Amino acid sequence: MAVAIPLIDRSLQSGLTERLRRRILGVPLVAKLIGANVLIVAAVIGVQALLFHDRGSAEIFTVFAALAGASLVNFLLVRVALRPVEDLEELAERVSTGDFAARAVPSPFADASLKRLGHTVNGLLDSLAEERKRIQDLGREVVYAQDAERARVSRELHDSIAQTLAAVRFQIAAAARDAGGETKNQLAAASSLLGAALEEVKNVSYSLHPRVAEDLGLEAALGTLARQVEERSGVEVSVTADAEGPPIPSNVAATLFRVAQEALRNIEVHSHASSATVEVISREGTIQIQVSDNGCGFDPRAVTSPAMHSALASVKDRVTLSGGILRVDSVPNGGTRVTAEVNTMKAAS
Repeated sequence: MAVAIPLIDRSLQSGLTERLRRRILGVPLVAKLIGANVLIVAAVIGVQALLFHDRGSAEIFTVFAALAGASLVNFLLVRVALRPVEDLEELAERVSTGDFAARAVPSPFADASLKRLGHTVNGLLDSLAEERKRIQDLGREVVYAQDAERARVSRELHDSIAQTLAAVRFQIAAAARDAGGETKNQLAAASSLLGAALEEVKNVSYSLHPRVAEDLGLEAALGTLARQVEERSGVEVSVTADAEGPPIPSNVAATLFRVAQEALRNIEVHSHASSATVEVISREGTIQIQVSDNGCGFDPRAVTSPAMHSALASVKDRVTLSGGILRVDSVPNGGTRVTAEVNTMKAAS
């Protein structure tokens, strides 16, 4: 009685063979060398046992010890030879985590080829650093150009349109005093609408470019911003400034104000907080602003609101272009703290 033997599908067999081949080839070089040496030792011992079985066990042991010693020497030499490659791997990991100043250090164990590889890697990193600086400079110029344009539009709104609306409102108020009956009521209503429009124009002008930051400084601008937040949302905002050293450059002050503005806007919309603090600490060469609240907090890794994520990313990009860093620390039910630190020397360059 014939029994049918199932055949393995060729494609499956080919796939298994390919996976096995990849696993074997993917074994680290040191393991490959150790395995090869073990096979060589086993083969030599087998030959000794078959062809020279009349020799004593001491001679066989001597051959085995010599081969084992040679394998150990091979292992040590390979480890030393591969050390520069491991250093380059560590360098790549450091660069990938943001340490862009890291460079390959010449290794005394590297041969000529590995030394050339290290010089090539350093050259590539230097080129990337120069390109990154160029892009940052261009981005910073774009941000400053936007600030200048916002300042121009803000001045136009405040000094032209707002003044025109104020003059029209005065004219209507004067006409209302001489009018009577229904006309007086209509003029009063028009004056009220103009007053609301005038206030809205002032708010838009301030949000575009807070002139108080230029006239009275960053602390005064933050104080005005805090009062506006309190009036709109009821969140109590306190502002403290510990400023030492030279005055804050205008471009840095504008960046820090935007950080506070965006952070307080997020507090108004998302945090359900009752109080918040804005703290400015200025030292020689650096300035830091920290905005914290006692709200519900959130998990920064699980931000699902596109508006919130976009706002935080926009502010972070601006701080980075100014030569600083921005951190958002928050935990659910533990409040949120936004910290920005700018190197004023980098920002001024």
